[in-house]
Amino acid sequence: MADSPFLIVGGGIAGLAAALGLARIGKSSHILEKAPDFEEVGAGLQLGPNAVQALRWLGAWDAVAPHCVSPAEIQVRDGISGHILQRIPLGETFEKQFGAPYRLAHRADLLNGLLESARSKSSIKLQSGAEVAHVSIAETTLSLNSGKSLKGEAIIAADGVHSEIRKLLIGQPGKNAVGHMLHRGLTPIASVRASVNIDVVTLWLFPGGHVVHYAVSNWRHFNVVAAVEDSEISLWTAFQGACQPLADILDLKINWTKWPARDFDPVRNWSQNRTVLIGDAAHASLPYLAQGAAMALEDAWVLSNAIQTANDLEAAFQKYSGLRFKRTAAIQKRSRQLGKIYHAGGALRHARNVILKATPSTGFLKQMSWIYDWKP
Repeated sequence: MADSPFLIVGGGIAGLAAALGLARIGKSSHILEKAPDFEEVGAGLQLGPNAVQALRWLGAWDAVAPHCVSPAEIQVRDGISGHILQRIPLGETFEKQFGAPYRLAHRADLLNGLLESARSKSSIKLQSGAEVAHVSIAETTLSLNSGKSLKGEAIIAADGVHSEIRKLLIGQPGKNAVGHMLHRGLTPIASVRASVNIDVVTLWLFPGGHVVHYAVSNWRHFNVVAAVEDSEISLWTAFQGACQPLADILDLKINWTKWPARDFDPVRNWSQNRTVLIGDAAHASLPYLAQGAAMALEDAWVLSNAIQTANDLEAAFQKYSGLRFKRTAAIQKRSRQLGKIYHAGGALRHARNVILKATPSTGFLKQMSWIYDWKP
């Protein structure tokens, strides 16, 4: 069994990161991706210092960094008045404080950097068009739709928010109570009006929704994501009454795609026998802390360390989920809370704005340090 590879179900960010972590500790892996190609759909993402540190440890940062954007700051603005409520500088002082920079990337650029790094490792086998039809947790085997069976040293489920392996381990997740809809899209950076500051991450707060936008792909594209609480109404209806700068953003020529915002209630145990969950399969979260990819990268680091130091794999998987539960559960809970804060209206909106304006950027960063200043 020790000569068998780790079988990784899912070739997205979590799966590739897991394989790189295993390679770092001398373990071989076989990634099974059901899609015809290894590719990432979606739009942009934010890589905080914790994500950058994890990418460095995994050996993929050098492949990802050239495609990233370095923003000057984060601006939080009120979507009705247009007023700037908070500014968080992301320059040299920020990097010195947290030991790594803050970067912006397209999901595809992150995936391609991880993929390039994985392809350079002889211990990692990559197989696309490999859909898993059956999983035996007791036997640590997988059956593919092609009819082929595989036996591994262990199974790592990196099959995302709709994970079938999670259902085997934990049961069917409860109905998602949030119901938010994400409208995501990209436009060429040249199509953005000169009045828009493309050098910053801008977060617009609005009753019933919010919008975030920033440059990605080494300044080639502009990424816009709008979250709407009422999934039945149009994007423009949701933001009716927005100030002109926000309305101009929503009027950009963008081919919008809609994605339901999903998360799970936190669960403590992510493993059974020699099968373990990683990334969204274990702890899917609303994206309002911009930590989804970061949590998957951190998972890979912690999981690899646990495998290297524990006496056996079952103990390693228990240790890993124990180490990760508190942090990922806090991300899940805080993301839900932020949805309520971002989308506040009436008196709560005014109180929020007053507090944001009164909080110095240093105080704001202190509140975020539990996320950014992380080590395994």
